[in-house]
Order: sequence, then structure tokens, then C-alpha cells
Amino acid sequence: MSTAPTTQFAWPASAGAPVDLMDALRKARRRLTIAGVLALILGAVAVIVPAIASVATAIFVGWILIVASAFHVADAWAVEHGGRRALRLVPALLTLAAGLYLVVAPLAGAFTLTVVLVIWFMATGTARIVVGIAERGVPGWWMTVVNGVLSVGLGVLIAEGLPSSAGWAIGLIVGVDLIFSGTILMALGSRLKQVVP
Repeated sequence: MSTAPTTQFAWPASAGAPVDLMDALRKARRRLTIAGVLALILGAVAVIVPAIASVATAIFVGWILIVASAFHVADAWAVEHGGRRALRLVPALLTLAAGLYLVVAPLAGAFTLTVVLVIWFMATGTARIVVGIAERGVPGWWMTVVNGVLSVGLGVLIAEGLPSSAGWAIGLIVGVDLIFSGTILMALGSRLKQVVP
């Protein structure tokens, strides 16, 4: 029984990696680090001023829905039958209405997004608890249950604070996510620095 030689995924600088690849990795490292720093800064701002981040998130989601409604309209016009075209225009109009609502009334939109967030936390938390209990005996099952309990707890915490929690919940969660994303991007950039000096 022989063992196959192991291979590395990246060339050490002394091994003579292709110059184009080395340059591409250096550029990627720089971009990852810059993106990480920007995400950290934006995340910190969102955590410090979550109300502004909540409104900005609502407006951003609104514009995404407005653009998505244009794709629905294009899909509707691709159908030649008038009745089917009318049916396909319904999602376009609903998506456009939701997008305009979030852009025109972002404070009310932030409330709506917060309610959806509460429902999501409660539903996914409950599902994780059920899955964790069903997988009792599997390594790490208890972490799934703890994750579920924390999600349900966060959902209850935000729900009890409504309507005032609508002003901070979305922004705070987006901020924390940006901080974690920025940290990961910077760690990837740092790891590339070790591989490509």
C-alpha cells in the first residue's frame, strides 16, 4: 500500500511560480485587504449609528426591488399571450410597489424589514432547535440547539422592542455582519501575504 505524494495549492516564492500568477495574487491580496478595511469601517459606523444604517439598508433593498421589477417586466413582455403576459406583470408591479415603498418611506420600510427579520429569527431558531434535538448524539448537536435558542432569543428581544427596535435592529445586524466580513477579508489578505510576499 503506497501513499500518494501531497501537493500544495500555492507556490512558495522560491519555487518559481509564474510571474503573472504572482502579480495576480498580490493584487488580490491588496484588494482583499482594502475591502476588509472598508467593511470594518462601514460596520463600525453601522454599529455606532444603527438608525442611519437601518434606513440606508431599507433604501438599498428598495432599489434592488425596483431593479428586479424591471426584469419581471422584461420577462412579461417575452410572453406573447396577453393573459399570460398580464399574469406575469403582477409580480413586476408588486415588486415595484415594495421597492418604491422602501425608497419613499424608509423608516416605515425599516419597520417592515424588522418584522420580517423577527419572523426569520424565530423560524430559523425553532428549526435549528428541532434539528439539533433530532440529531442528538451527533458531534456538535448541542451547538445547533444553542444557536437555535440564541436566534429565538434575539427574535424575541427585537420583537419586544418594536416599534422602537426598528430604528436600530437592521443597522446593528448589518454592522456586525460587515465587521465579521471585513475581518475575514483582512485575514484572507494576510494569509495571501504569507504565500506571496
